[in-house]
Amino acid sequence: MSVSHILDDENRTFADEKGSSPHVEKASSFPPTALDSAPVDTEVTYPEGGRDAWLVVLGAWCGLTASLGIYNTAGVFEVVISKVILPEESPSTIGWIFSTYAFVNWICGVQVGPTFDAMGPRALMIAGMICTLIGIFSLSVCIEYYQIILSFSILTGIGSSLLLTPSMGCVAHWFRERRGLATGIAFIGGGFGGVLFPLMIQSLLPQVGWGWSIRILGFVLLVLCAISVAFCRSRVPPRKGAETTWRETLPDPRIFMDGTGAMAATTIGVLLTDIAYFIPITYAPSYYIDRQRLSHEEALTGSAAFAYQLLAILNASSCVGRYAAGDLADRFGRYNTMIVSLFLCTLSVLCFWLVDILVPNLDNDALLIVFVLLFGFVSGSNVSLTPICLG
Repeated sequence: MSVSHILDDENRTFADEKGSSPHVEKASSFPPTALDSAPVDTEVTYPEGGRDAWLVVLGAWCGLTASLGIYNTAGVFEVVISKVILPEESPSTIGWIFSTYAFVNWICGVQVGPTFDAMGPRALMIAGMICTLIGIFSLSVCIEYYQIILSFSILTGIGSSLLLTPSMGCVAHWFRERRGLATGIAFIGGGFGGVLFPLMIQSLLPQVGWGWSIRILGFVLLVLCAISVAFCRSRVPPRKGAETTWRETLPDPRIFMDGTGAMAATTIGVLLTDIAYFIPITYAPSYYIDRQRLSHEEALTGSAAFAYQLLAILNASSCVGRYAAGDLADRFGRYNTMIVSLFLCTLSVLCFWLVDILVPNLDNDALLIVFVLLFGFVSGSNVSLTPICLG
């Protein structure tokens, strides 16, 4: 088949999409500078559905399961690393493993985002798949602190970022009026991974040990990443069209110079929200094990099973919250929904988790379970609405 025939088919498809799309807008562009040529004024359409659009959502769902699923499983890694692999290390030293992972996961998005805008998702997601798989398989044989930092915190963190940012961006290329709903569905993948992975590791640990539990997790991630690479694609052309060069892959600080400071304030707010969200995700299982006064040996047995299940319950509740938050954002406004959700997150911590910590010798786990359910549900918006608010 000739190249001209392929291009004709692509142009015809793009024209058909514009004719049938319920929403059409002009692509926005920054004011031209001395470094920029005249921006391309391209009419951009949003199909708002259809087979191709929902396949992109499926690909994003798999990509977010592989990236945010690991992020949401950090509590299981924290238990095993702190209780079994590195029991002699202090909690603050162990904390650097997960704080570094979270930092790398999000800070790399500063570079990944502009690169996605300039060249699309495919190469980024392939690189993310390679980094994630090498990091996870390396983690399965790590026994030293620096090895875990390099394999999990650095390499897996970079891989997660390379999967996460394009998965978020692709959905926005196919939806506008229904963007909140579509993004919420895609972000359910992160919660699903946070349910599947802890339960899977919990069941595998007594049977095959830590090393093979992580290797089996790696094979699951391989399948998810392959589906994500196959289906995630962009459709909005680069801002400068065929004139796009490597310079467009560099972060542009002008996005913060809108004259109002709204983008800068929103970005700082999102950063603080993600930091707060990561604390219960990481430490809920360890908190339960310490609360029950279980030994390091019991951390991998059935006695600690409910610690891992707490993380799964939190993420399952978050799946429902992400879908609900996306739908409510389309109805009542994304910022309104985000503000109410953050207020309820704060209430859940102060009224349930803090009380469970401060009141000694509680006879049951009712307060902790209520906290996990409520925090999981209302924190779903923290992840699913972030790209919508910033977009």
